[in-house]
Amino acid sequence: MIRKLRRKIVIVLMVILSFTVVVVMVAINMISQMNNGMEIQNRLKRIAANDGLPPIVGEDADPGQLSMGYLDNFTVQIDHYFRVRKIILSRDLDITEEQVLDYVNQVFTTQESYGDVGNYAYYVSSTGYGYVAVFMDVETYHQANRNLLLTTQLIGAATIMGLFLISLGLAFWLVKPVKETFDKQKLFISNASHELKTPLAVISANTEVLEGEIGDNKWVGYIRSETERMSELVNELLCLARLDDKSGHRMIMEEADLSALILQTVLPFESTVFEMGKSLDVEVIPDVKLKCDSSAIKHVVTILLDNAIKYSNEHGMISVKLYLHGSKKIIEVFNTGEGVPKDKLNKIFERFYRQDEARNSKSGGYGLGLAIAKASVEAHNGKIIAQSEYGKWMKFIVTL
Repeated sequence: MIRKLRRKIVIVLMVILSFTVVVVMVAINMISQMNNGMEIQNRLKRIAANDGLPPIVGEDADPGQLSMGYLDNFTVQIDHYFRVRKIILSRDLDITEEQVLDYVNQVFTTQESYGDVGNYAYYVSSTGYGYVAVFMDVETYHQANRNLLLTTQLIGAATIMGLFLISLGLAFWLVKPVKETFDKQKLFISNASHELKTPLAVISANTEVLEGEIGDNKWVGYIRSETERMSELVNELLCLARLDDKSGHRMIMEEADLSALILQTVLPFESTVFEMGKSLDVEVIPDVKLKCDSSAIKHVVTILLDNAIKYSNEHGMISVKLYLHGSKKIIEVFNTGEGVPKDKLNKIFERFYRQDEARNSKSGGYGLGLAIAKASVEAHNGKIIAQSEYGKWMKFIVTL
């Protein structure tokens, strides 16, 4: 439970923080691209306003000394009949006249005043003699955008990794009080269960002595019945305490015949099911091997089968199946009956959870059986889920 809580805290924090980092990264790159685009467009407009001549550094500067940012461009002056009047190169560009004319044809085909063609951004402006088309090599800007994107990705990845470590530490810090409380609760349950076993054994022994002296007596019967119920509860609490205390309780994992284990567990229930007027169907494929704690797996099957028998309808049907799905071993326990509403399927594995107090009181359950089954299955690195169609059937699926 504590581990799941930590995991949820880390996941929630990382989703929020990662989303924030990604949004900031996207915003930085979009703003940079927009600024570069506006700068390119402004420079193209300045050249077009100067009839295709790039501006120089200052008023007193050499006319041949161009300002930085206006070096890699060329201009084409076109008359009203779309004939080239003049080609102006800012410097000796590695471009032929044929390529220039091809760019011009592409620009006038698009009928857009501003855009991109090849590695060049262009701007077309009307003049008294026709048009002036200005082209600027923007590969430098594109490379700057790519470099910025790569840099933000690296920084973002490092930031997310750092945030993950911070979130992990924060999760441990936040969960620490909960863990301490939970550990105290487990210790109390374990100690209380151990302490209760002795007086219960004394009460049970004295009840038998008293019953032997005075014979059958309903009051003695009540004492014996409630003592047995209390002993059952104490045993279930001790079982949960042992499963919770992983450091002190180790399951004995040995190669076992899972098919034989299930049959040994299920077959003794046949007479009980028959006397109740219900049917039991067993489908177990032979020779299925599994490295497991045999007693724990038998306990899981017993809990699920006992649950199916108790809550199946009159003249209902119960089935137990074992089959393979790839390398996974699947155990299914099914029964017809009232079932459980979908919104309560996850709650039935909680400790002391009772869907129907009146029904559980009659059946004698404490709401611990399914919690024990889940803990035992998870101790085998397995998974248990519940499925139900309310009012019709109930099924538990154990995957090992």
